[in-house]
Amino acid sequence: MVHETYDNIVAILLVGLIFVGAVLLMPALSFSNIQSVDYQQLRNTAVNVFDSILLNPGDPIDWGSTQDFSVENVNAFGLAKYQNSHFYILDPDKVQRLKSGNPLGEITNEEAKELLNLDGYGFTLRIIPPFNVTNVDGTKITTENSPIDTSLLDVKECHYNVKVSFLDGRPIPYAAVQSLVVYSNGSNFAQVGPSIEETNSLGICTDSLSLSFVPTQVIVILTIDVAEVATLVVTFGSEMPNVVDINMVGDDIILTKPDNNPTGATIFINGLYVFKDDGTRTLFEDFKSKEKFTYTQSGNYEEWIGNYPGVKYYEPSLVILCYDDTEGAGGRQDFVVAGPYQNLLGYSIFEYGASPKISDNAVRIQRSVLISGMTYTAELVFWKER
Repeated sequence: MVHETYDNIVAILLVGLIFVGAVLLMPALSFSNIQSVDYQQLRNTAVNVFDSILLNPGDPIDWGSTQDFSVENVNAFGLAKYQNSHFYILDPDKVQRLKSGNPLGEITNEEAKELLNLDGYGFTLRIIPPFNVTNVDGTKITTENSPIDTSLLDVKECHYNVKVSFLDGRPIPYAAVQSLVVYSNGSNFAQVGPSIEETNSLGICTDSLSLSFVPTQVIVILTIDVAEVATLVVTFGSEMPNVVDINMVGDDIILTKPDNNPTGATIFINGLYVFKDDGTRTLFEDFKSKEKFTYTQSGNYEEWIGNYPGVKYYEPSLVILCYDDTEGAGGRQDFVVAGPYQNLLGYSIFEYGASPKISDNAVRIQRSVLISGMTYTAELVFWKER
């Protein structure tokens, strides 16, 4: 009888403990389930938004290529190239409209959100190279931090060292690095290459190309190919003069004044060269009469327009403009690099939009995309605003 009483007491205690544990545990489980459902819903919404941005051309379908661009004429937002049968091919003209301060007109993140009907949500769009191309010591390639050994330019040698690695830092051996050198000195303008070398086991590539004269301005165009995925890097052997910016809209090449360039400057355009991603060069116009390009005091961004039928079809990797900054054959000739990759050169990260607050739950999605024949990683960070 005593044993039965003890058994009953133990049973009552066990049932009580189970009940108390369930009471304490159920809210935690419910909250976890709610969080999981909310995250999955947010991710599903993000996937739909990302596909809408990358797979739809928008309305009108060529909204990024209009000369008189105005966001008021854009009825739907999308970056897809409208004349293609493949997924995730973006229109470079539309991508360039995302650049903050684009002198030819931009579409802001808030305007894009409104066109996408994203009230209460926020997003950041990043376009990233598929792998890293840096200096040998891992530092970022910039106009001030170049992989070109400038001390050898005086002996007519263009020598460079670069490192190719995955985004997580692991070196990539046997990557094909194609180099094309474009250089000038006064009225002399020349090109050497393309030359192809492979990276070693540490992901490092070294090459040296002989020049026909000592240059004052040097550009090395690098096309790096890893398992048929290519990216483009443009690096400079000397600091580039801040004289003119090149913009492209459809078949129009438009020169504008940089923000920090004084008004009243005059240059004389000598030639306009278009480079494809295979290293070939086409002279679209040789200005025999030296087209005069004078900044006005009006404050307008648009300064000079040249229409070249077919340049859009060419899908150039970049455009090089040759010019003198003083009148006469003895004037200095320089280069300006632009084209669809003005903000997408292989060492850059193109970022569009704001960043989420610490309190915002965010999801991250990535897709591989093509822009003018080059591969990039498009990344969407998407969150619900609190």
